[in-house]
Amino acid sequence: MKCFAGGASRRLAHCETIPQQDSAERAFNKLTRTFAAQVEALKKYRTGGQQHVAVKHVTVNEGGQAIVGNVSHGGQGDGKK
Repeated sequence: MKCFAGGASRRLAHCETIPQQDSAERAFNKLTRTFAAQVEALKKYRTGGQQHVAVKHVTVNEGGQAIVGNVSHGGQGDGKK
C-alpha cells in the first residue's frame, strides 16, 4: 500500500515557491483530515457505533439519591407544568 501522506509531506518539504508550498500544504491537510475521518469511521464500525461509559467511583451523600442500572430519558418531560 502506497503512503500518500508521506508523499505529500515530502512534497511540502521540498517546495521552492510560495504557491507550490500552499498547494502542497492544502493537499497534506486534506489527506490528514481524511485519514482521521477514516480512522473514526473504522472505530465506529468495529464497535457498532455504541459508546461505552464506565463509572469508576460514585459518592452519594446523606439525603442524596442514586440510580443503579440503565437510565434513558425521553427528552419530553412528564408533561406537567
